[in-house]
Amino acid sequence: MPQLIDFRPFISPILFPNIQTLPSTLTSISPITSAAHPLIGSLSCALLHPADPSCLRTYVTYWIRAFPRLARFFTIVFTIISIPRYKSFYNKPLTSLDKLGRTVLKMSVFFAGAVGTSWGSICLFQQLLPRNALPTQRFFLGGFLGGLWAFFVKDSGRSDFLYCFRLSVESAWKVGVKRGLWKGFKGGDVWLFVVSLAIVNMVYTKDAEAVKGGLFRRAVAGLRGESAALGQREKTDGDVNK
Repeated sequence: MPQLIDFRPFISPILFPNIQTLPSTLTSISPITSAAHPLIGSLSCALLHPADPSCLRTYVTYWIRAFPRLARFFTIVFTIISIPRYKSFYNKPLTSLDKLGRTVLKMSVFFAGAVGTSWGSICLFQQLLPRNALPTQRFFLGGFLGGLWAFFVKDSGRSDFLYCFRLSVESAWKVGVKRGLWKGFKGGDVWLFVVSLAIVNMVYTKDAEAVKGGLFRRAVAGLRGESAALGQREKTDGDVNK
């Protein structure tokens, strides 16, 4: 896709079989574009959805196909995750099932919307913007639009956001190294781990409850030699709350 940042128009090999419709630098994508629909006007569209000339219909079809599959997948995943909490399903079955269903639907909408919008924005900007306007920045803008779907999981998607943030930082670092904006150094991953652990330790020292996740909090306490004291404190807090 980086080779298509000029968003050149598409010349169908079906209509013009006797001429070279692709430049020599893009011959690797000819197996896809050679059979693309003749009504497609953009090379990027011919590569993304070669069988259908309508970008909107392709986007709607994506939702029809992707959303049910994601819903089934997340139903299985969250059902397995909910097994340790079987008592809540036994005591409050309707409430627990409603919560499980809402979680499955929200995560399905989030993933389907984020992926579909990120790719669909390429066609959208192709229609709205001139050919050479924001040739590379539009990809970042499309990713931003795709990320707005996180609104649906804003209350329960903290772990997913942290994972995406880590991937974003890693991607930004690799792009910077590739473009020569900065240089990697030996043992950088080790130093990053050390700095991260030091920050977590500082946060824990300031407020242990700020470290989310009981298991992770116990792991930090164990590294500090405070696991027994933490367990006793959590037990005391639990008795007070009762």
